[in-house]
Parts: sequence; structure tokens; C-alpha cells
Amino acid sequence: MKFNQITIEDDVERLLILRKRLNLNQFQLAKELKISKSYLVKIENRSLPLSSAFIKKINDYLNREKILYEKNLYFDK
Repeated sequence: MKFNQITIEDDVERLLILRKRLNLNQFQLAKELKISKSYLVKIENRSLPLSSAFIKKINDYLNREKILYEKNLYFDK
């Protein structure tokens, strides 16, 4: 196996990668998603399944962040 052949196994792994790319710890991401840290930990540890409602929270958060980022790109200082 080569490095570029590594694939993402499932949505939990995708969530872990996303959180790390956003440079957020579990507490910070949980706060942004308006969930408890313990709930996020259980999902990341695969003790609880990723629900469609949880995925919607992530998508809503990412959309909010994208809008804020785009506004900052065009903000004249």
C-alpha cells in the first residue's frame, strides 16, 4: 500500500479528519454544533451512530463558515 492509496473508511473517519482540518478540539466543535462534548466523543469512538440530524448540523455549520469566509474575502480594510 502507498500513501496515496489510503481511503476514508466511513463518515466517522471523515468527521475526525474534518475536525482536525478545522483545527478544532472536541469541545470547540461540539460547541459550534450545539451538542455536548460527550455526545461527540461517543460518535467519534463509534459508540453512537452518526444520525442524519447530526450530519445536517455539520453541513449547516460548514455552510455558515463558508459564508463568513466569503464575506471576509471581500471586506475592505
